[in-house]
Amino acid sequence: MPPMLMPSLLMPSWGLPGTGARKTRLLALLAVRDGMRFLPGFLRNVAPQVDGIVALDDGSSDDSPGLLARHASVIELLRNPRSRPAWDEVGNHRLLLAAALRHRAQWVICVDADERLERDFRTRAERVIARGRLLGYSAYAVRLRELWDDPGQFRVDGIWGRKSVARLFRARQDHEFDPAPLHGSKAPQQGRRRGRFPKADLTIYHLGMLHAEDRAARRCRYELADPDRRWQAIGYEYLTDLRNLHLQPVDERRSFIG
Repeated sequence: MPPMLMPSLLMPSWGLPGTGARKTRLLALLAVRDGMRFLPGFLRNVAPQVDGIVALDDGSSDDSPGLLARHASVIELLRNPRSRPAWDEVGNHRLLLAAALRHRAQWVICVDADERLERDFRTRAERVIARGRLLGYSAYAVRLRELWDDPGQFRVDGIWGRKSVARLFRARQDHEFDPAPLHGSKAPQQGRRRGRFPKADLTIYHLGMLHAEDRAARRCRYELADPDRRWQAIGYEYLTDLRNLHLQPVDERRSFIG
């Protein structure tokens, strides 16, 4: 999912102590292939903040499906065969969402294996959902913080400080899927307002860009998959560009576990 530029106004997530009680059946959706580097931390981080995880293993050759099958919070594990020729972003998302609906999801949060929710994500998300309900909002983009060289800091210069991803949304049978095979939106297209998804004061941290070798591998992978920049006009050179590098420490009050 590519970054979107975030306007200054966000749906607030703050609240008095005792507010933000769990009133929504929130399920996490995960599609993964060979994710053992990050999956143990993902499960420690995400499982306590949701009412269940629906996972899809896309032909892993490591123990990703085994770990997921053994975890109590994984309420359904879908499996694709290793013989599938390529990763099918939209197809996988369709399967995951259908499973979430079978498990009576009211809202969904999509999280990758190399991502982490801020420590009070669930409480804050409940407040966002309740406040947005008054406005008829059914989907949100949340901040994406790219952790850089150390899990205690993230990059904020230029586009890095303005990244967001539309990952939190109401589960619905009439979900309109983004057909883009790369960087498509996970949220239903009818959740947009004036062409954009409302922004929420919620944070996801990304560990997949932590080390220089991770960034180089990510750039190479996307340049091979999208050589003509059809699915991301900005291209992928910026992933390894260190010019104007500015890092900011993670606020302990909004840090993450795992």
